[in-house]
Amino acid sequence: MHAALGRHLEKLLDYHLWAYERMLEAVAPLDEDVYRAPRGLFFGSLHGTLNHLAVVDRIWLARVEGKPWQFERLDTEAAPDRDSLAAFLAEGIAGWRLWLSRQDETDLGRLLEYRNMAGQEHRQTLTDIVQHLVNHGTHHRGQMSAALTALGQPAPLLDYIYFLPHRQDTR
Repeated sequence: MHAALGRHLEKLLDYHLWAYERMLEAVAPLDEDVYRAPRGLFFGSLHGTLNHLAVVDRIWLARVEGKPWQFERLDTEAAPDRDSLAAFLAEGIAGWRLWLSRQDETDLGRLLEYRNMAGQEHRQTLTDIVQHLVNHGTHHRGQMSAALTALGQPAPLLDYIYFLPHRQDTR
């Protein structure tokens, strides 16, 4: 898979991992109580939000691979601590990259029929699903950035445009 669409989706997945790494760096100095305290986020805490993203990345990967997913809820604990959560997030992106490497342009335009967690039927192209995955992460990382700022902590620069020079240096 070397077509333009595949390369673009690969770049989006690279960004997704890069943004996770920046967010993990941003929460690293926080003590455990602060990291796990409710912050008014949809998934409660900074940990809860990162954990949710880890779970959702794997649910979507299982869907596109046609496999059952291992999580019954969007807030299921994927990993108990920051190190294992960081590894789980990175492994999830590696799984996405492997899946993407096996797709061609025709595959990426295919409609996937699936049921969401509420059992509702949906149909989306595989391309739209990858784009949704990354956008969903951006949404929740934005919430986390606001929570960090409210704590008086610096929020990481996560704009896609800041990622691009980093990627060009490493590719």
